[in-house]
Amino acid sequence: MDVENRVDLLVEEFDSYVDSFDRDPNLALAQRATHGVTLELRRSADCVRDAIANPQFTSALRETLLSWGLGKRRSRLAPMRDFAAGLHAATPAIAALEPHRIDDVALPADMASRIWQVVETLQVTDNQAKIVAGTKTLHHLLPDLVPPMDRAWTGRFFRVRDPAWQVRQGHAFQRLYDHFVDIARRTNPERYVTGVGWRTSCTKIIDNAIIAYCKGERPGNHTRGRRISFRVLGLPPAKSEAQSLLAPGHPHAARVQRLLEAARAAVDEQGFTPITAGRVGLDLVVRPAPGTRTSDATNYLGGVGDVLEDKAVRGTLGHLGTSATVWLYRNDCQIKQISYHEAVNHLTSYTVTVQALDERS
Repeated sequence: MDVENRVDLLVEEFDSYVDSFDRDPNLALAQRATHGVTLELRRSADCVRDAIANPQFTSALRETLLSWGLGKRRSRLAPMRDFAAGLHAATPAIAALEPHRIDDVALPADMASRIWQVVETLQVTDNQAKIVAGTKTLHHLLPDLVPPMDRAWTGRFFRVRDPAWQVRQGHAFQRLYDHFVDIARRTNPERYVTGVGWRTSCTKIIDNAIIAYCKGERPGNHTRGRRISFRVLGLPPAKSEAQSLLAPGHPHAARVQRLLEAARAAVDEQGFTPITAGRVGLDLVVRPAPGTRTSDATNYLGGVGDVLEDKAVRGTLGHLGTSATVWLYRNDCQIKQISYHEAVNHLTSYTVTVQALDERS
């Protein structure tokens, strides 16, 4: 639940996090320089096979990995000759992945497992923990498909504990990669790629935003009191014409109660002030578990819109208890901007975001 909330916030404020990283990048200039040279050599090659066959590229790649911290502490980066041999041995498997991009809506469902097979067998270090070395290497070979991962930032953001980097590594990688794919599809990171500084590829853009988030850059802090975002287990209440959602005995009464309880907790935690007048934006992200039967997006949006408005004019709502007093805006006619996204997840839930809009929005 915490990770999904983090992902939602990252996606919602993606522009700001990308900009925040540019203003205060965490990595040293030397790391950026070697990274840039390596990717320039990679993109100048006709294909990944040609890049691996180029001694200048493999040397630059190894230098980049050293500057990125591989070969330190408990790991040892293979000597240049063995490093190049390891890349050559893995060339057929790496080349098979080259046609794909992480932001492709048609990305094969088994892509994470296919990448992991390469990571697991890639002989570039003697470290038994494969994720960090493998992804940082493949990132420079397939920059539009494989993001660099590490414990300090990737692990912190996605709450991957230390044992997972050593045990059940394949499971941890699958989980991490699936999150990266979800973020890529929801943010279109390619539009931020300029080739300047650290904006070198769509996967690095996502990595940049994650680092900015973990460093405590919260560009949305200025909206405190004007914006609220929270997650609710289950499906949203769906509006229908047959019966009011707020009527006693409605089939979605339990959903209504869960939504109001979650909204109340979020108001207290986030210091949100109900929007009494002006324009409102409503964003709804629904995550049904596989096989879950869902309603239309418009029914969900209408249901959430009705439940979260001021219900004082609705008469007696004693069956809702104290939840009847919970509201985020005066009337749902204030809603002038709507966003809806649906993505299958292992646990059925949804995220609601409400914010006050400037008149020019």
